[in-house]
Formats: sequence, C-alpha cells, structure tokens
Amino acid sequence: MPETTDSPEFGSPDWWHEQPSEPADAHRAAGGRPPFPVDEILTEALALLAAGGIDGLGMRALARRLGSSTSTLYRQLPGGREELCTRLAERVMHEAVSEIAAADLGDEWSSVIEGSAVIAFDALCRNPHSAALFAGQVHFGPMGLLRYEESLRLLLGAGLSPTRAAAADHALARLIVGYALQESHDAAPRRATITEYYRRLDATRFPSVTTVLPALPEDLRAEFVFALRTFVAGLRQLVAQSAGGPDADEEG
Repeated sequence: MPETTDSPEFGSPDWWHEQPSEPADAHRAAGGRPPFPVDEILTEALALLAAGGIDGLGMRALARRLGSSTSTLYRQLPGGREELCTRLAERVMHEAVSEIAAADLGDEWSSVIEGSAVIAFDALCRNPHSAALFAGQVHFGPMGLLRYEESLRLLLGAGLSPTRAAAADHALARLIVGYALQESHDAAPRRATITEYYRRLDATRFPSVTTVLPALPEDLRAEFVFALRTFVAGLRQLVAQSAGGPDADEEG
C-alpha cells in the first residue's frame, strides 16, 4: 500500500494532537518580524470579533490591529482564518469549561446540566459574536471534547439510552449557541421599541398580546433560562420514562 502524506483533517483530534502548545515557537528562527505570543493574538482577535462580528474577523484586519504583517501571522497560524476561528472557539470553550469545573452546581444531574448550560451561555455572551465560531462546527477541540464527555456521562448516568443521551446533548448545544447568536441583536432600545409597538396595538384585535405585554421577558438571558428549564424538564420526563422500561420510540 502506498504511503499517504495526507495531513490530519483540520480541527480533528489528530490535528490538535500535532499542534505545539505555542505555535510561534516553531517559527522563531524564520526571520522577518518577531512572532507574537499566540495568547496575545487570540485576545486581539476576540476584540476584533466583538467590534466587527464574524465577517470582520480576517487575517489582514488582525495584522493591522497587532501592528504586524499578514505573513508573520500566517507563519504562526498557517491554517489562516480557519485555524484562527478554531483556536478562538477553543479559547472560549476553555473559559466556559474552567468556570463549570470551579462552580458548585450540586450533585443532581439535571442541576449540573442546567447550571453548566447557563455558564456556557454567559461565556459566549461575554465574548460578543463568539457564538458564530461554533455554528456549523464539525470537530471539537480538546476542551470541547471534555465538555462533551462530561455531558454524556451525566445523561447516560441519569438513565437515558445512548441514542437519547447523544440527541439531548446536541439539542442542548444548539439551544445555547442559538440563543447566544441573538445576543448582538438584543439591545435594550430595540426591545423597548418592540414593546412600544405592541402597546399601540388594538387590544380588541390582539387581546392575548395585550395580556402578556407586562410579563414579557426583560432580556435575552431571561428567555434563554426559561427555554433551558423547559428543556431540562423534558429531559427529566424522558428519564422517568426510561426508568419505567425500554424506550418506546427512540426516533420519534
């Protein structure tokens, strides 16, 4: 069989395994401008992401922000923008996983699931537009794999089947990322405008809207927490069903 020279798929566990802890180290003798610490690159990239969103995150823009050149950045991050986004996602995930590990979330599986999800959501919102880094992500980095393993351990330990445990984790991840993606569009003035619009509606034509108007969620986080608690309540119901016998319809 001929020898293959294919590199590991970008962002895959094998790719992460081959990465030096500090990519700049391999290029210190390459000449040209001195390399930046990768932590500094990622910090500035997160600031660039916060300022301009995912579409404004580019190697040229980042080089200008660092006072560097794109060639220097490409020596340190040869995968370019794709590698930058992958490393940024891992940086944000590291922040969330570290906070989850340090938090006192209790011993009950659903409390840990719920508390961990809130911490992850808050981490995404503290890093504006970072949720876009996880939209459509194919591979997990090392921190993402740790989060995935722990989540599955809790769900399987609660009594869910492998099929339902995997589906539950994936749905929860999409819930967190989906709500966090809306964060940049949820400014208080916009909510106030929408509330005022509802207030001017004819109450005889829209009596239900008028009824709930005083009880509308104050912000996106409140909406997310409600959706999360509803989701976790559904998981508890699935666990109770599983305790009564084999899952009736895994795919339904």
